[in-house]
This record gives sequence, structure tokens and C-alpha cells, in this order.
Amino acid sequence: MRNRGRNPKLKLQFFRNLQPEIIIDIVSRLPIRSIGACKCVCKSWRNLLHTREFTDFHLSKSVPALFIGYDSDFKNYKIFEFDDELGLESHHLHYNQIIKFDSTGFERSELKGSSNGLFLFLKRKNNTELHFDSLFVCNPITREYIALPQDGIFYCYFSASVAYGFGVSKMSAQYKVVKIFHSYVCEHKYHQTDEILGSSRYFCMVYTLGTRTWRSVAVDARVLYDTQSNGVSLNGNLHWLVEDALVDSDCISCFDLETETFSIFAPPPLTVSPKVLVSLVVLKDCLCICDSTPADEIVIWSMKDYGDEKSWIQEFVLTKIPDFFVDHDEYWTIYPIKVFNDGDILMAWHDLRTYYYSNKTKVITEFDLFEVERDDLEFWEWEDGMSAMLYTPSFLSLTRFPEESLSTF
Repeated sequence: MRNRGRNPKLKLQFFRNLQPEIIIDIVSRLPIRSIGACKCVCKSWRNLLHTREFTDFHLSKSVPALFIGYDSDFKNYKIFEFDDELGLESHHLHYNQIIKFDSTGFERSELKGSSNGLFLFLKRKNNTELHFDSLFVCNPITREYIALPQDGIFYCYFSASVAYGFGVSKMSAQYKVVKIFHSYVCEHKYHQTDEILGSSRYFCMVYTLGTRTWRSVAVDARVLYDTQSNGVSLNGNLHWLVEDALVDSDCISCFDLETETFSIFAPPPLTVSPKVLVSLVVLKDCLCICDSTPADEIVIWSMKDYGDEKSWIQEFVLTKIPDFFVDHDEYWTIYPIKVFNDGDILMAWHDLRTYYYSNKTKVITEFDLFEVERDDLEFWEWEDGMSAMLYTPSFLSLTRFPEESLSTF
């Protein structure tokens, strides 16, 4: 009996006789690379692991990973898994690369959002020219991407503000891209910044994957969106930190992806003014605001009861390290990415550097996952060349949207 238990053929036969739902349950809990290997076991496993049942179950169990991208060509990206176990001496030492890919076909693109393992990329032409934006939805695990159709908006980058968002609706589970467009009438002044004289166009466009159609929805023209602000996805809604021009104050714009309607949240009682270094993120399933405006502190607020403006609490106050900022620091903001179970925090600084806060030592230190010699790069190459965000790996295939034009890389 002991020898029979070690027989590889008997073990293989045992797994072949398992019910499909049991195989899905077991394989879904494996690391991404191991799941890839399982697809090579036999034809029946390969077919099973391409089903919607497996994709959906795996997504429900998927452990968030770290997505980063940095390259002077704006096209190379990496995904890391990391440990989140209590008792680790330093979380920032426990990162394992699980995939590396280049965005051939949509290189020189900016990351604008992520939902259920899918990424939204924006590719612009020369900023000085009138042009259409090109948008792509990509899954790096399945190596698939689709180019979205043009939305008909033709504009110059320097005379318009365009905010993007990407998420999935809560009830119908539809994947939607949101584009909020605000163009200006400007007076050009030689050797000076253009003076904004007024607004000419202000509207919101929504694209549902699989429809091949952009639709216009109502948007409040008094709310001003920042071009660099990407929609933060939580509870089936997208959120942007915006300015209410009517009362000249900051607020949070919320777009319900199911009903396609906007609402407004009040931010926490930030005391520093002007609030120029403030970011909106999701940490531990809570909507959070990180304020790095103070000279010596980073303050992180959490909305503990989603939608309740009275539930904001000041959850973390971090002491900045000496010489934290470099040139142009007035434009660069801290983006917390993940809070570990023991209170350690992973952060990105305006998508230029990664920092690690130790809850044990109360110290912030820099560490480099990108292996880039920044001194060898021009400033413009830094500014938009790196992305860092939490990402949920998924085997969701874009063939689920047969109306779209599918490409692979």
C-alpha cells in the first residue's frame, strides 16, 4: 500500500477523477505561475481553467499584488506578489516578481485605472497637436488587449482637462470606462502660462465593454476635475478628488456605475491650506485621503462607514524622513498603496519612488523595485514614466466581449 501511494500514475488518475468544482477550488488557491503550469497538465484541465466558472471563482479568491511600470520607453511593466504575514521583520523585503510584460501595440501609454485584473491605458499623441485619445483595456495575465473605439472628442491637451475612471458595476457586473471632459477658452501670452477665460465644453462620456458605443451622461459643470486625477474604484462606484467651483472648496465626486449618476462626498476636516498635496486612494476596503501637505507629516484619513461623511477618522500620522522632497516637490503627492496586517505601509511618491513605513520603528525608508538610475533620465521621463498600484490578478479573458476587436501580445 505504501508503494502504491507513491505511484505517479495513480496520483494522476486520482486527480483526473476529481469533480470539476473541486479542481477549480484547489487550483484557484495556487499562485499565478502554478496555475499556468496546471494548464499544461492535460487537455481537460486546460479547458476547465479557461471556463467562466474558474475565472470567477479564482477572482473571488485572488490575493492583491503590486503592479509597477517604469521605462524610458513607457512600455515595460512588472507584477509582484508580496507576503502579508504577521511577524515578518520587513515586508518590503518579501516581493516576488510573478510576471513581466511590455505593452507592444500600445506603448508610451499612461495607466488610468484597474478593475478585476483589467487595466485601462491611455495613449496620447504629441501634446501640442489636436488629437483623439486612444484607450486600451488589457489583461497582462492572459496577454490580451482591446482598443476602444474613438469617442469623437477632438482637443488640444493644453486647453482641456480630461479625467478618467474604470470599474465594474455592482449589480449588472458591467465593465465601464468613464471620461469627464472639460475644455477651456484660453488667451495665449508669450512666455507666460495661458490665461483661462472661460469654459467651452463640459460633459461626461461612458463606454461599456462589449457595446462598441460611447454614451453621454449628465455631469455637474461646477465641479472641476484634475487631468492627473484617476477615478478610484470602490463599492461599484468611481471617486475623484475635485474642486467645487461654486463654493471654492475640495470635495469627492462619486459616480455610480450602475445608475450612471453623480453625487458628492465631503472630505475630512483637513486643516492645512492650500491643500495641494492630497491624494484619494482605497486602503483595506475603505475610501482614504492622504494629505502630505504638512512639512513634517503625512496624514491618512479613512472613511470607516462608506458614504457617511461623519465617519472620517485620522488613522495614520507618519513623520516624514529628512530631505524627503527634491526639486519640484510642490507638485508631487504621496499615494499609499497598501496597509499590511501589522500596520506597515507601502507608498509611492508621485509615481517616482516607492517608500516603506515600518509601524514597529515608525520610520519611512525608500526602496527601489524598479532598478532605474533616475540621474540618467530627463525630468520628463520621470514624470509620467512609472506607475505603482495595487492590482488583483485575474484570468478574465477579453474574449468575454466578442464584439470587441481582440489582440494579443
